[in-house]
Amino acid sequence: MSVKFGVHSLVFSDRWDGESAPAICRRAAEMGYELIEVLMFDPATLNREATRRAIAESGLGLRLGMALGPAADISSDDPETARRGKETVALALEIASELGAPAVSGITYAAFNNYVAPQTERQVEQVAEALGRLDIRAGELGVRLGVEPVNRYESYMVNTLDQAAALIGKAGGKNMFVHMDTFHMNIEESDIAAAILRNAPMLGYAHVADSHRGVLGTGNFDLDGYFRALAAIGYAGDLTFEGFSSRMLGPGLVGGVRLWREAWADSAETARLALEAMRTGWKTAHAATRAA
Repeated sequence: MSVKFGVHSLVFSDRWDGESAPAICRRAAEMGYELIEVLMFDPATLNREATRRAIAESGLGLRLGMALGPAADISSDDPETARRGKETVALALEIASELGAPAVSGITYAAFNNYVAPQTERQVEQVAEALGRLDIRAGELGVRLGVEPVNRYESYMVNTLDQAAALIGKAGGKNMFVHMDTFHMNIEESDIAAAILRNAPMLGYAHVADSHRGVLGTGNFDLDGYFRALAAIGYAGDLTFEGFSSRMLGPGLVGGVRLWREAWADSAETARLALEAMRTGWKTAHAATRAA
């Protein structure tokens, strides 16, 4: 089993700088995690030197997530806004290459935004064309580009695995993959196991979150069923715990993801429990698959 287990830096703090980055990475490595994911809203503001140093000192692998904003939205009808979106993703890909991360993934096709109208066919074509060019750039840089379906309240255009795979196909993506997130899947997919089976070749990365984005195992998401579905298709991508608590995050993120409740006060215990749940679930699922 080549899967690696990761944790999102936002589990610990929304600060990522010369002081916090090494501390977060050190804590994650001591717990037994193999990867750390860092989220970029604006890649230009990422402290690359602090990131490089924290990764080197901890021995963790680096994963980079991103979410475009309304001012840099590839799907926008405004040409300048769309251009900024493409340039933002291109910069993120360059940073991934520079820092040794294998990919950039997330809301790479539109904005992290509560849209008030559905996308048009012209907008879909516009995004596909842009992603096609970004896919070529990713190949030149030796990295990959992921498309994460998110729920209808956080973006549009790509809410399901099928939509993500279709957009990648329309873009002609050769260096692209579908980035799963169980929180969003729990909202948008009618049959999670079936969606995984239909899109198996495209699945390259996963956020593992419970239905409330709180402590893993305390919501209603069927984690065991999810792992069984992944084991059945031979999934070999990474699994990264993503959970949020208002105790750890500032007002911008709290408001952005509507995080009105404090999910936990102890990040270390939450991360420890998540790793234990993922390891156990993954091991059990593979044992059941072999026995079937």
